[in-house]
Amino acid sequence: MKYKLILRAGFVLLILLGSITLASAKENDRYLVTPAIGPVGDGKVLDDSGPDKAITFWDLPLWIQLSVIGGATLSTFVFLKYLPLFLGKIFTKGTNPRLEEIVSYIIENPGCLESEIAEDLSLKRSTLRYYIARLESAKRIHTIKRGRIKCIFHATYPKTEDQKLLDMHKRNETRKKMIDIITKKPGITGQELSSDLNIDKSTVHWHIKELHEDKFINFEKDGRFKRYYPQSVLLSDDNSSNMIKMEENQIFSSLQSYEIKSK
Repeated sequence: MKYKLILRAGFVLLILLGSITLASAKENDRYLVTPAIGPVGDGKVLDDSGPDKAITFWDLPLWIQLSVIGGATLSTFVFLKYLPLFLGKIFTKGTNPRLEEIVSYIIENPGCLESEIAEDLSLKRSTLRYYIARLESAKRIHTIKRGRIKCIFHATYPKTEDQKLLDMHKRNETRKKMIDIITKKPGITGQELSSDLNIDKSTVHWHIKELHEDKFINFEKDGRFKRYYPQSVLLSDDNSSNMIKMEENQIFSSLQSYEIKSK
């Protein structure tokens, strides 16, 4: 929008400058108005007592004076009005505050969704998609899309592509619980998952299908049943990290209880 205003101002300024350009030449701070006449013949005398002589600016017709003064005044007004904008562009090196706000949000919320950014930053979806496209084009962000879900990560996010993909799956609360259960209870059946999560079998099958396609979950047939196992080492690592955190929390709680009893 600002660029359009600048272009409009420049166009208006160009018209104003063009409108005050006269068929005149400037010489020694005076304007010499040249009449459209041919050369003077031999023996003829040129009368320069009238309008053919050199005159000052203040000797010009009033409408010319007003045009020049008005044009200069308007040009100065336009210049002063848009000067802060130009200076702002120079000192901020052309950065877009709104764009940088989106980047900061993505850094603080890795794997965030477009809907979350739009809601938290009060942006229209169409406007956000424009900014996201610009950031992707500049290689400042990376997106992972599965179906209708698209997770957004900053280019400096340290995790691998598989780790980002696992984070994306875990944004679905049901799928996250399913991953945790299968990791803790390898060999669990679909019926048991349905009972533990209190969801129907078709929903279990849909989540398992998505995880199996991305090679996070594997299954083995056992008669009429399918038993599910964690396939990716990432699930084991993630579960180990969670166990370590749980143990640390338990130790911390025990220490707090001991300190309270000691007092």
